[in-house]
Amino acid sequence: MRPALWRNGAKLYAIGGTCIEVPPDTTMETLGQYVVHDPSAQLEVSQKDRWAVEGSNGNRYTVTKIGGKYKCSCPGFGFRKKCKHSKRIEEENEKAE
Repeated sequence: MRPALWRNGAKLYAIGGTCIEVPPDTTMETLGQYVVHDPSAQLEVSQKDRWAVEGSNGNRYTVTKIGGKYKCSCPGFGFRKKCKHSKRIEEENEKAE
């Protein structure tokens, strides 16, 4: 995930996989003092931990299991960190075990 800045009230946070509070005068130019973005450091995910799913409107998404957690490429997961797609795949996998 590329680093970003997020303001919540008077506090400013650097986001890059996790949130850390940074000084209020931090800018995108000075963000490198607090976080490092290395696109080559992506987690390796095997094909067995990746599922193609279809949303209710016919959109295609990918559910991925990383470190025991299920993630989905749908917009809902991006906002809520949970969705019906990832929940369904997780439940199917628990039944199979």
